Amino acid sequence: RRAFDRAKQAIAGFPHDAQGDERRHIFTQTLFNRLMFIYFVQRKRWLSYNGNAEYLQALWRTHQARPDNQAAPKNFYADRLRLLYVAGLNNNRSEDLTDAENAVALIGNVPFLNGGLFANDEFDDDWSIHVPDAVIEDILTNLFNKYNFTVAESTPYDQEVAVDPEMLGKVFEELVTGRHESGSFYTPREVVAFMCREALKAYLETQCPRANPRAIAAFVDDRHAAKLPRSQKPAISAALDDVRVVDPACGSGAYLLGMMQELLALRDALFNENPDDDPDPRDEYNRKLHIISNNLYGVDKDDFAVNIAQLRLWLSLAIEYEGDNPPPLPNLDFKASPGDSLLAPAPKPILQTDIFTDRISADDLGKLKARYLRSHGNEKRRLADEIKTAEHELRHALGDAAAPDGAADWRILFAEVFAQPRGGFDIALANPPYVRQEAIPAATKTELAKLYPQAAVKRSDLYCYFYARALELLREGGVHAFICSNSWLDVGYGAKLQQYLLDNAHIRAIYESAVERQFSTAAINTIITIARKGKPADASAAITEFIQLQDEFDKATAPDAQDKRRVITKTAADLRAAGSDPAKRGAKSASAYIGDKWGGKYLRAPDIYHRILDKYGDKMVRLGDIATIRRGVTTGANDFFYLTPAKIRDFGIEPEYYAPVMTSPTESRALLVDAASLPKRLFLCHAEKSDLAGTGALRYIQWGESQGYHLRPSTRSRPRWYDLGERQPPPIAMNRIIDQRARVFTLQDETRVSDTLYEVRCEPDAVDPLASDLNDEFAQIQYNVEGRSNFGGGALELKVYETEKILTPPPVQMFGQGSIVFTQEERKALREALTILVNNRRLRAQSS
Repeated sequence: RRAFDRAKQAIAGFPHDAQGDERRHIFTQTLFNRLMFIYFVQRKRWLSYNGNAEYLQALWRTHQARPDNQAAPKNFYADRLRLLYVAGLNNNRSEDLTDAENAVALIGNVPFLNGGLFANDEFDDDWSIHVPDAVIEDILTNLFNKYNFTVAESTPYDQEVAVDPEMLGKVFEELVTGRHESGSFYTPREVVAFMCREALKAYLETQCPRANPRAIAAFVDDRHAAKLPRSQKPAISAALDDVRVVDPACGSGAYLLGMMQELLALRDALFNENPDDDPDPRDEYNRKLHIISNNLYGVDKDDFAVNIAQLRLWLSLAIEYEGDNPPPLPNLDFKASPGDSLLAPAPKPILQTDIFTDRISADDLGKLKARYLRSHGNEKRRLADEIKTAEHELRHALGDAAAPDGAADWRILFAEVFAQPRGGFDIALANPPYVRQEAIPAATKTELAKLYPQAAVKRSDLYCYFYARALELLREGGVHAFICSNSWLDVGYGAKLQQYLLDNAHIRAIYESAVERQFSTAAINTIITIARKGKPADASAAITEFIQLQDEFDKATAPDAQDKRRVITKTAADLRAAGSDPAKRGAKSASAYIGDKWGGKYLRAPDIYHRILDKYGDKMVRLGDIATIRRGVTTGANDFFYLTPAKIRDFGIEPEYYAPVMTSPTESRALLVDAASLPKRLFLCHAEKSDLAGTGALRYIQWGESQGYHLRPSTRSRPRWYDLGERQPPPIAMNRIIDQRARVFTLQDETRVSDTLYEVRCEPDAVDPLASDLNDEFAQIQYNVEGRSNFGGGALELKVYETEKILTPPPVQMFGQGSIVFTQEERKALREALTILVNNRRLRAQSS
């Protein structure tokens, strides 16, 4: 990142405004992309300068040794790199270059690589751009030369001590503009591989129903086909050859590469025992090229991300070709494409008669794209024109539902996939952007609400819309595999997405790690969801597995690691019933489903929690039924309303105008709060200023007005800006944000609490027993179950309605019945479970 920033600052030729800064950033990205690609490919010894295969290093040394010319100072970018791009790597007659053209002397012997990375762009034709030699020296000498580059992309099972093309994904994460604003984070390879395998298992089960699911799982996980009946191998081979996989937020291509590796390995495994049975005699290069051509599709809003995805696919081909004259790289324009995946109309399955003309069919369009992928020169331009013409016809036929500018119109971009009989993709995998709803532009949010009314509300984070779009991209029975924030399992807006999935899919499994985060650079906790499109015919037989991973990800997801996973199963019928409003159960109204704590109950709650509920649940009461919970005082100007002893003394504020206030759980060691020990007082004045003549309170109010406190939006709407209103002091307070344990306090002496705590009010006789019960281990476990753990920093937050759900023994003073008494064994199990819950939360927050 530091090398990138140094280069960006030194490159000249761009205006000093926002647009110029953005163009400079993109140019620097392109420069790094191209140089990294050459660094990788030179390991294949396809490029040489004066017989030296360490191509860039030799080129740079020769450039440095040439005497400078004051009339035309030497410059590596202008003199050599531009020529390398145009006359060499992007020139389909580069093998015919002669010394007379002076090219070989300047750039040596290079192949025509095609592909698009070195195609002329706006920057190549802009001679005002100046890249100082110091920038190139910094990149080559101080950065790239420090590492051992290998063109082989490692797998989770084989990691070389070298820089492999996966680094490009991490480079993307570091260099993408506004990464945290766009929510772009690179998915670790072990997570990618796991998700690809789980998706392929579900896909093969559907396509090959006669094959045993356990045999399919063993085949996919272990690359071992021995348990597959010989009669099923042709069907499985055909299914692997025919699968269409899409990543609607492909980023730097992690899932495209991951799926390519899995498909390649499975096809190899399918016939490694009987090589003579292999119907695919192609070498590894052409097998990979077939997978890229036939099976993989991606879209991303970020052009730079798409460029890196294409670059990694090219490198994955380069490693396989053996020889001195590599074939031109494929054109991947129609495989990984830029565009907003969400804003186009829903890509419903389409009939030939709906959009295709008599002149061209979906099959024809697919064949055109397949030919274009391997073309170059004049044929490439001709085929591109034919494809554009065909797409224009399709766009015209769909003119009543045009996609906005910049949106990926799926029905046009991949029309051959959505035409019947296929009707959509087989697998959709993604790590969708982590963008909170507050960061979504208002206009975009309005459009999204129109497009996805059944899956999201305006408070929904961006990934919720990706869930819905991915299901729309799938054919019936297609497989949906996502990793994203776990918040929709527990927060209010998640109810809409829960219902959408129950209505439109069978959720096969939801995975969550109890001990680590998958994204060290994102302060967020994640889950992996595997689902199949289509509402189950029998909801009572459709099983969802909630799987808590209790060790490091790769260890806990290993096929033989059942002891490192805890599995709780629920049927679709169970989930719908538990999340429905009891008053509306059985009703046809969509409002009957109000949501449930899927994460808290089924992924994080310990076994003892469920045992206690089974044994005592019908004897307990909801806190909201016996007490009123309210957020503490919101002042709108804490530095005015919270008084220190010095302020009280300096202004002579009378005692009747302030009261003790607790602003943090850390202000009291004891659960019975000593008001005298609290460091602050809350200014409480309900009188008109005309009635305060001669008081210290009036002097303080007047001072506050001199400081402008009365003009704040939070205070000026009050009848008296300094009056917080009449409010009785609460008998109980508890913290809203929980680190290790919630602390429930008993208050005395008119003590108030700030909005960092909740006020709890109940019958006077119930205060002490209720406060005691709310501090015990079972209540503490419930806080972990009901609380929101999606922050990634280890803290929990409880909203008011979540706090109201806490179950507690009924105070005998209120109900006249005996209190519930847990056994010693139960209390021990509760203590141990609580310790594990808190430790896991903290470990996960610290994981990387």
